[in-house]
Amino acid sequence: MIKLNQKKTIEELLNDLNIGMVSIDHLLDKIENEQLRNIVMHQRKSYGELKDEIIHTYPDVEDKEKQKMMLEGMVEMKSIMANDAKIAKMLIEGCNQAIMNMTHLENKNDISSHTKEYMSKFESLNQHYIKELKDFI
Repeated sequence: MIKLNQKKTIEELLNDLNIGMVSIDHLLDKIENEQLRNIVMHQRKSYGELKDEIIHTYPDVEDKEKQKMMLEGMVEMKSIMANDAKIAKMLIEGCNQAIMNMTHLENKNDISSHTKEYMSKFESLNQHYIKELKDFI
């Protein structure tokens, strides 16, 4: 049985992955540059693989897509007149927010080293994509 703090932390990690994937799903068709599109598709795939890994490790944790409709609407609104540079900037901001969320969760919760590994992996993924996306802003 997982501790409550542990469960909430895993749910938040899954939520951040879901936010990233939903955002990417709504932005992909707006990206004109093939190289940028490939990077973003790889980012989406990496998030999905990490999510699958976490769900496999913690099958008892509920995967809730919080506020999906609101998020989809916000992404659509922000990207109506978006060009590749603006999309790259939005994705970088999302990566930075995810890193801050993971740091906050890690500092305030008593969580297992295994969960910390997943959080660290998510942070590393985001840091990697920030570096790749910077070239497009």
